[in-house]
Amino acid sequence: MSRQTLTIRLLVSALFCFALFIPGHVSAQQTSLDEARSAYNEPMLAAPATYGGTTLPPRTYRAPGWEWDHEVRIWLPDTYFATEKDYPTIWVTDNSLEEMIAALRYGFIGLSPEVIIVAIGAPSTTAPAEFIRRRNKDLNRPNSELAAEAVRFPDGQVGGAPGFLDFLVNQLRPELEEEFRMDSNSHNYAGHSLGANFGLYVLFTKPESFRGYLLSSPARRETQLAAEAKWNEGSNDLPAKVFISAGEWEAAHPYWHSFDLISTASSLAERLTGRNYPSLELRLKVFSEEDHQSVMPVAYARGVRFLFEDARTVRD
Repeated sequence: MSRQTLTIRLLVSALFCFALFIPGHVSAQQTSLDEARSAYNEPMLAAPATYGGTTLPPRTYRAPGWEWDHEVRIWLPDTYFATEKDYPTIWVTDNSLEEMIAALRYGFIGLSPEVIIVAIGAPSTTAPAEFIRRRNKDLNRPNSELAAEAVRFPDGQVGGAPGFLDFLVNQLRPELEEEFRMDSNSHNYAGHSLGANFGLYVLFTKPESFRGYLLSSPARRETQLAAEAKWNEGSNDLPAKVFISAGEWEAAHPYWHSFDLISTASSLAERLTGRNYPSLELRLKVFSEEDHQSVMPVAYARGVRFLFEDARTVRD
């Protein structure tokens, strides 16, 4: 293991511990919006904690046509109540709030800006089989859009991606923008695995939905390449900032190798680079000595740095 890889792993692990154990900033220590605002007193305004933030209580929403509620958890940066400015927002699927908070811990040493996080997905108390059922519906494109390589589920169990996207962008987002100071020009998306597949669905159908896309370990290479080709038929540009990644050990894993995770990421990067889309900013990263589980926090940490590198005060 290289010294750089070891350093990144240790730092991400430490940051993840911050996300889990700093009181007042995780789901176990949720604070209402009014409580958080009143607690932000004069001394705190003078010197807010650079690693802090406020996690609000979970709330639930039901997308039209869905038979279950989605849990939404929101994290506000530590200066939110000390300013009147608007903040960029990261929308992360699979309800992965703690993982994204860990990625943002780079912010306390100047490596990423302050953002609002919106995590959406099944509640953490959801049984594993039900969690999988829900995310299969939410994040999968219709079977008719899958290439021959893809594993197919019965039509009623998948195909929710168009409706889920409409719910996020046209229903949930306007409601939250009314309540929170979100920068309407800087909504960003993050997803891992099937969440990355959903991100690619959005990128190649309605890329204007988000400014930036953090896509960790997407799968279904031929499906994604076909979706990009369809987009290219009707457009000569792809206005987005895209970070796409995978883990080295995903290729040699007895299960994950069958999903072509590295080749999906690299093939897409090659295709998109060759297109020379004038408004596309692209970064590909294959993380050494990481598998499908361990790569996610590392990818999120590095992806956040790329998406917001123009706002960073410290650069690589």
